[in-house]
Amino acid sequence: MRKLFLAAVAAACVAAAVLLAACKATDTAGNLRAGSTALNSPAQPVQAANPADAAPRITVAELQQKLEKGGVVIYDTRAKSAYDQEHIKGALSMPTGEVANRTGELPKDKLIVFYCT
Repeated sequence: MRKLFLAAVAAACVAAAVLLAACKATDTAGNLRAGSTALNSPAQPVQAANPADAAPRITVAELQQKLEKGGVVIYDTRAKSAYDQEHIKGALSMPTGEVANRTGELPKDKLIVFYCT
């Protein structure tokens, strides 16, 4: 059951990332989003619009291995009410809006995995 839940959570996160990445390349003001290029503009290195875009990803199998070895801490970044309803066993709640203010709570000696659905 745990493996099925982890697989479902990982699949939902991947689907959400794909959906977000597929959003329009322009914002509401018509500006190009970082990483998008116009046909006639010279290629320029740009910084990722969102630092999370450059964050490494791990598979469910890799997460399970790290959990078994104790080398990972998992944070659920959904609203606390969603976390209270259901979450990965052992995951801690840290809603997205609180992460920047709670970085002091993050362990320095373990891999930190954030997930959402």
